[in-house]
Amino acid sequence: MTGGGAATHQWTLHEVKADDKARLDAIADLHMELLDYGPMAGLGWRFVRDVCYAAHMRENLLKVDLVTVDDEPAGFIAYTPYSIGFHREGLGKHWFLAGFVLARSLIARPSRIAKLGRALKVLWSRRGETVLGEDPLGEVVCVAVRKKYLAPSFVRKSGIRLSEFLIRHAQRELPKSGARKLRMIVDADNKPVLMLYHLMGAHFEPYEQAGEPRVHVWFDLAEEAQV
Repeated sequence: MTGGGAATHQWTLHEVKADDKARLDAIADLHMELLDYGPMAGLGWRFVRDVCYAAHMRENLLKVDLVTVDDEPAGFIAYTPYSIGFHREGLGKHWFLAGFVLARSLIARPSRIAKLGRALKVLWSRRGETVLGEDPLGEVVCVAVRKKYLAPSFVRKSGIRLSEFLIRHAQRELPKSGARKLRMIVDADNKPVLMLYHLMGAHFEPYEQAGEPRVHVWFDLAEEAQV
């Protein structure tokens, strides 16, 4: 999908495949740049690329799309119709790869061992989420856009709000796999993002993940399909 005109920016949405090395590298770069505060980024660039993304993508558990502006990576979204089981299933099938890449990461930087504890807490906290229902249940696992492409000046020139565009894209794609609801887990203190999702029609619930306050953001995909 491509947009923009001669007097504005040219933006393109790319569906990323697990064997598309250049774009997969770009996704890992963006994750480390924009989501460096997250538990998985603490385990290193290679772990993010090979385990968090590529391993799940090969099993068709995770879909990833990259948006470029004037041929520069600007942001991305990763989403799944298997919110309940995709962490467990992906790592269950690729436990050797995960262990190997993690070992290399810890040897290269032993200080990452502290980050490992946080990542394991997050993964463990998701084991009890079967109470939410069963798959297919949509989830936006990651969405991030570089700040210069969120600026009002860019929005005026391009005519597109990339964060909203990426989420709306996931909302259109997830029902194709049978998902009727979409969820996101957002830090409770991320007020600007929560305001955007509120304006997009989401409803919120309190949520705790690994002992940290979060907000469960829900979109009804059936309602979105009727808009």
